Amino acid sequence: MRKTIQASLIKKHKTEYGGDYLKTRAGRRSGRPLSTKSTMHLVLRSTKATGAKSFIRFKKPIAEMLQKFGSKYGVQIVSFANGGNHLHLQIKLANRYAYFKFIRAVTAAIAMKVGGVNRWTKTRNEDRGKFWDRRPFSRVVESLKEFLNLKDYIRINELEGYGYCRKGARFEVAMENIR
Repeated sequence: MRKTIQASLIKKHKTEYGGDYLKTRAGRRSGRPLSTKSTMHLVLRSTKATGAKSFIRFKKPIAEMLQKFGSKYGVQIVSFANGGNHLHLQIKLANRYAYFKFIRAVTAAIAMKVGGVNRWTKTRNEDRGKFWDRRPFSRVVESLKEFLNLKDYIRINELEGYGYCRKGARFEVAMENIR
């Protein structure tokens, strides 16, 4: 005998947006979920950020840009990891409109810094095209468990940026959590 399941009257809201989710029609149905009460996980990825243009080479300027634009637009940077060709951020928004101004300023400033371009110099033909692979991936972190998992995940990616292998970084984070 099968047990019947009661239908929920409250729709579950999506907490993720961007990245690979925009490849499917279902991923484009709703707008980007933003939260001022919870923190958010944000991922910026670029395949052009390799070798001489790797984010690792621009670690300090990128961190300074994030702090500068964060304080300017009211976005608190809770944690940040530089993975070489991608950046992981945990942010807290002051208001919903702050996200759009912040992300526009940060992505443009990072692309210009890494690409060596400014308003007065023209780009070479091989450098033309999109710098960022996809739209930024964002996810609302609602529960304490998600918050702690994200904290560990960003720390693992930060250690990988310093040259640790994935397994070694996970072990290091596990040992930090025990202490």
